[in-house]
Amino acid sequence: MSEISKADIYKEQYSHFRSMNDILYKIPPIFTAIIGGLWYFAALNLDKDKWVACAVFAFAGISSVCFVNVMQRFRSAFSAYIDNLNKMDGDMKVTIRPSRTPSTIRTVQFLLWAAAAISLLGIFYAASR
Repeated sequence: MSEISKADIYKEQYSHFRSMNDILYKIPPIFTAIIGGLWYFAALNLDKDKWVACAVFAFAGISSVCFVNVMQRFRSAFSAYIDNLNKMDGDMKVTIRPSRTPSTIRTVQFLLWAAAAISLLGIFYAASR
């Protein structure tokens, strides 16, 4: 059985990190399309059937909360790769930790919580019509 070198491990970890970074910037437009599409459908049904609109707004809110969880799990894995790569890079590591500004993932999570709150308001608005 052959030994796996540290260089091979580094290359593999960096490859995974690069792929995850690429995915990170593809996730928000997917969430936007899903939540926006649900809101659009709910708004179209406000006058036709307010209970359908309420259900769709509720589903959009639940989806937003679920997406927050997805982003948290993604953040955990992403952070682990960054930590591993920083250890392997030693003095040559490139990092912005700690930072006063929120990370991209934290920003997306904040926006998803805001979308959940707006969806909740949509439920109340639709129910009152």
